[in-house]
Amino acid sequence: MRSVKTTACVLLLVLAAVGVRADADGIVCEGVLGNSGEQGKCLVKFAPQGARGMGVAYDRFGSLWDRAGAGNLNRYSPDGRLLCQFRIPRQTSDQDKLTLVGDLLVMQINGKLHTLDANASPGSEAKSLGVESECMSFGSVDGSIASYGNGKIRLVNVKTGQAREAPGSWDISPKARMSCLELCPDGKIVSQIHSDRLRLFVDGKEVPGGLTEKPSASRIQFLDGFWYGHAWHATIKRFDPSFQPAPGVVLGGASGWFIGHLDENYELFSGCGMAKLAENLYAVSGQGGIMHLLEWQADKQNMRIVRRIGSVHCTGIGLDREGNVWAGAGTWKWADGPDAPLQNGISGQTEMGQAVMLEGDQMVQPATRWGKSMLLAGRLTTEPKFEEVRGVSFLKGHVGAAVYPHQGKLVLLLVDKTGKAQALYIGSDGAYLGEGPSVAIKTSSATKEWTSLAMKDTNTLLGAADGAVIELTKDGNDWREARRWNSWGTSELDHFGQKVFVSADAGRLWVSDHQRARALCFDLQTGKLHGAFGTADRAGDDMQSLNLPEVISARASRAVVYDSGNQRLMKLKIVKPTP
Repeated sequence: MRSVKTTACVLLLVLAAVGVRADADGIVCEGVLGNSGEQGKCLVKFAPQGARGMGVAYDRFGSLWDRAGAGNLNRYSPDGRLLCQFRIPRQTSDQDKLTLVGDLLVMQINGKLHTLDANASPGSEAKSLGVESECMSFGSVDGSIASYGNGKIRLVNVKTGQAREAPGSWDISPKARMSCLELCPDGKIVSQIHSDRLRLFVDGKEVPGGLTEKPSASRIQFLDGFWYGHAWHATIKRFDPSFQPAPGVVLGGASGWFIGHLDENYELFSGCGMAKLAENLYAVSGQGGIMHLLEWQADKQNMRIVRRIGSVHCTGIGLDREGNVWAGAGTWKWADGPDAPLQNGISGQTEMGQAVMLEGDQMVQPATRWGKSMLLAGRLTTEPKFEEVRGVSFLKGHVGAAVYPHQGKLVLLLVDKTGKAQALYIGSDGAYLGEGPSVAIKTSSATKEWTSLAMKDTNTLLGAADGAVIELTKDGNDWREARRWNSWGTSELDHFGQKVFVSADAGRLWVSDHQRARALCFDLQTGKLHGAFGTADRAGDDMQSLNLPEVISARASRAVVYDSGNQRLMKLKIVKPTP
């Protein structure tokens, strides 16, 4: 551990590098959330365009594989560090799948089979097998997987690409959509057309009655002597070889299988496939390619999430005074490490806007869920609740949000990138009360791109646009520009870059300086710089650096910033310099 004297010297050097007075407060990083690789070469990186996970491959070298965004295949160590990346086709479909046959990774991507040797050099590209496949198995026998296409089930040798029709009479229409296909170690084949019953074939002959009428699960997989399937609400189900519940739901609680409520993890909303790592230890692939390690608890007959493997994408952050951090799909505690799984999660495909913290540490966040305008509200110590905003459509692409009192009511103000504004009335708990007044943002000169909003006080709105902080005062129902600033001194270091994000609390304004790779904290009244984190114009991936920081949320002496270039959240705190 560093000595007090060493820490003080480091802080003084950092302050000097960003143009801060030596007697000013400083900002230190207290850790990373949302990126299991944490820093440096181990940082987990996903491709810019999101993609569903394909399943988990666990090789004999002890590493894990899954897709990480469109065009990327990631290889991880089980402790969450990124080992290397590989190139795969960018096109995707909901039937994409990944399995391992010997040392060969086999992938069905957008209706075609591809392979990659687990010993390939980092950056290598997967090779096409030249085989079209609408559905493939996780399991293999004698180097071949089962594949379905054009009404036929075939056995495909993954080394040669040679495909032969599986023996037997399958009675499948060429137009049928195969939703499940699995090849068991003993050669049995299980198939499912659309949502029909599971059909079991032994030596090419169908067993009358199949396995079950309605499995109520997808991605059926035979693993370590049990059948596993996935469903909504982060549900995993386990069945015995005869497809009888053993005990049924082992994680989550999908509707129809559990009466009541269980915590869920949105990142496992409908799992994509599993692998066994060791006794009672499994890995599961999630919707966005986020992987989780699961521990089987024999005494409880269920699974427990023990580790998250992946990075984070974030458009809105909530932060309460206890240090609970909301990141769009659940919460982390301040003391959590980079591979901690999210808690108090939500379900559903949801696009989030900027989160706003209300009095009493309540959060309200505008969102679009299943195409509907919603408000997400609640404390960060429990699962927030969704409420549909009926009869109102949110501004498309809204980026900023702020709450202020107006004529005895609370107004939630939204702004899009162009500066167009929309107002809603809400309660002190964030509940929707009705459509608000017509409101406009009136600036002294044109703006091109807004990013975020904050409140300086009840009568002063702060907006971030075009690399400047814009202060606005009330003008009836509207807000009119009173001041615009993008510098606070005479040094070249005392200027913002072309894009900034803002958050305000406890008399402080926090600014995330996107291009200049730093986070800054100012006194709201005097405008003086409290402190800075990161070195101006020097992007990095260590624990003292930022790379293209974006949305930021502040509460008391803490702030959390989305370090977008490193796909992680950085926990920052104001500290006094050591004498």
